[in-house]
Amino acid sequence: MTPMDEPPQAQPETAGAAFDRLVELMRSLLAVNGCPWDREQTLASLRQYVQEEAQEVVAAIDRLLEVEARIREQAGLPPANPQPPAGFSTSHEAKGRMHAHHPAQAGFDQLASASGAPLILAAAPPQLYAEWEAAKNQLVSELGDLLLQPVFQGELSAKLGYFTLRDIINAICAKLVRRHPHVFGSSTAETAEQVLDSWEELKRRERAGEAG
Repeated sequence: MTPMDEPPQAQPETAGAAFDRLVELMRSLLAVNGCPWDREQTLASLRQYVQEEAQEVVAAIDRLLEVEARIREQAGLPPANPQPPAGFSTSHEAKGRMHAHHPAQAGFDQLASASGAPLILAAAPPQLYAEWEAAKNQLVSELGDLLLQPVFQGELSAKLGYFTLRDIINAICAKLVRRHPHVFGSSTAETAEQVLDSWEELKRRERAGEAG
C-alpha cells in the first residue's frame, strides 16, 4: 500500500461535538423510556449536587496542587508562592492574585511561580508522576460531573417550560462579550488589574440597571 492508498486518519472529536453528545445523552435519560431517577429530579432536588460537585472539583484541584508541590520539591524548586511579587498591588483582595505568577505574565520566574507554572513532569520520579496522572484524571472526572449540572438543569427546565440549555449558553456568551470590552469592544486594558477594575464596574452598572 502506498502513502496515497492509506485511509485518511480520523479527526479527533471537537469539544462542540463532545458537548452535543453529552446533551443527547441527557435527553435520553430524561425521555419517557429513560432513567426513572433522572426523570424524577427537580431543580430543588438537584441543588445539593451543584454544591457537592463544586466542592469535589475544589478538592481535586487541591490534590493536584499537592502532588505538584512535591514534584517541585523533588526538582529542587522552592515551594509555590501564591502571594504577588514585590511591587504588585491589587484592589480586589484575593481576586486575581495568583495570576501575578502565571507564565503569561511579563517577568515570569519559574523559581518564584505559583501553580500554573509548567513543570517538567517527565523528570519527576515515576511514583510521583503516577500520582500526578491519577490526580489529573480525578480532576477531569470531577469537572465532568460539574459540567453535567447545567446540562441536566437546562434540559429539565426546557421540559418545564422555564428556559433552555441554549438560553444558559447564550447568557454566558453575552456576559463574556459584555465584560470584556477591551477584547470585543473599543476599550483598552493593559494589565489584569485593569481588567478586574473594568469587570467590577460593569457588574455594578448591570446590577444598578436591574434594580432600576
